[in-house]
Amino acid sequence: MMSDARIELELRPGAALLTLNRPERLNALDPQMLEELLEALGTVARSETNALVLTGRGRLFSAGVDLDTPFFMEHVDDSSVYSGKRLLDWQHEVIEAIYNLPIPTIAALNGDACGGGGLGLAMACDLRFAVADARFWMVPGALDVVQDFGLSWLVQRQVGPSRALHMALMGYRVTAEEARHWGLVNEVFADADALKAAVDAVLGRLSEQGPDAVRMLKTVVRLGATSSLHEQLQVEAIANGLAFQSAEFTAKKKAYLTKLGADRDRG
Repeated sequence: MMSDARIELELRPGAALLTLNRPERLNALDPQMLEELLEALGTVARSETNALVLTGRGRLFSAGVDLDTPFFMEHVDDSSVYSGKRLLDWQHEVIEAIYNLPIPTIAALNGDACGGGGLGLAMACDLRFAVADARFWMVPGALDVVQDFGLSWLVQRQVGPSRALHMALMGYRVTAEEARHWGLVNEVFADADALKAAVDAVLGRLSEQGPDAVRMLKTVVRLGATSSLHEQLQVEAIANGLAFQSAEFTAKKKAYLTKLGADRDRG
């Protein structure tokens, strides 16, 4: 990738690492970064990797959109009343690209994530792990705009509509510990080294699981958010009916029963 690249993509065995790489601009999203993100996410979607980790370089995960670009309605050439919507439609592609990946996605939050361009990227991921001094907030109340980047949809599904509206209206800065308590993040770690170790442990555990079963599990859990109980039971039965025929299940079942027998013999 070119030397002035805004992001870095590393396809490791079993996982992809996607790093926001504009530390001098606090990893703020600009048109070049957006193009590179969409290209990288397309590469990940076409790969056989088992997971994606999204993180930032420097002291912040992301400060949101770059204020000196069309993403903050600066230097906009389009004179149409719809220019803002067109720009946001383009930016919103990255949220759907992350959210719709069939593999588990992990936001490794190395620092603050604010606004749509920062917190939105994090919330589009399945899991969020953060360092202890990270904070999370929205900014529409300060600008007389509506929250974008899917946060009006994503955040309330984790913390409820009341807390989501409070964050949007007041620009309330949620600490990492509060975020863990609310369910905005999964776990909090003392520093960047502990965060990396925890993410590596998750990736190690995922690498032990069959990739088809992991993708199917993510799909089934997602469906459970909107399906009825009866429908979900049927989906689970169909999915496991397929899993039961796999070589991975056969091998894991044999190992499990062998270990269970050995444990009983020792007991």
